[in-house]
Amino acid sequence: MLLANSLIAAGTLDAAVPRNATSVQLITGILIMGALGFGLCFGALVLGRFVRPQKRNSEKGAIYECGEPTIGSGWVQFDLRFYVVALVFIVFDVEIALFWPWAVVYGGGGGTDPAELASVKAVALCDMLFFFGVIVVGFLYLWRYGYLDWVRSTVSQSRSGSAVSLARTGGGTKE
Repeated sequence: MLLANSLIAAGTLDAAVPRNATSVQLITGILIMGALGFGLCFGALVLGRFVRPQKRNSEKGAIYECGEPTIGSGWVQFDLRFYVVALVFIVFDVEIALFWPWAVVYGGGGGTDPAELASVKAVALCDMLFFFGVIVVGFLYLWRYGYLDWVRSTVSQSRSGSAVSLARTGGGTKE
């Protein structure tokens, strides 16, 4: 504290910034907690390295999938629809999470005076309509191009496949 007072008197330390024991204690506590957290994580990793057995075994190194033997390669390309459904779920889940605070403010739960609440409602309505519009446009795009159809139509594929097979066998033409 004496050093801080001498720096304030010298003009090198701003007097408006409080330099008291509580802020130093707070910073010290934060640094100690950070060091303890890092030390515990690093210590657990180092302890695990020395405690675990080091014997290699081919059966222990084998791939284990729910008790079943693996068939084929693990690098199987999944259908894109799985990812699209997961992303659409995440987008709409985040949308619901963002609608909740908007609904609270728009419903009058903000606790402000009526004049300020009316202007907040107008801005909130415009923001949410824009946000919801972007989500709806994306949803309509996915719907229009069939990304939300779980079972896609194979009628066009079977027609083209049957036409090719008929052409190869010479069938389908009258002589």
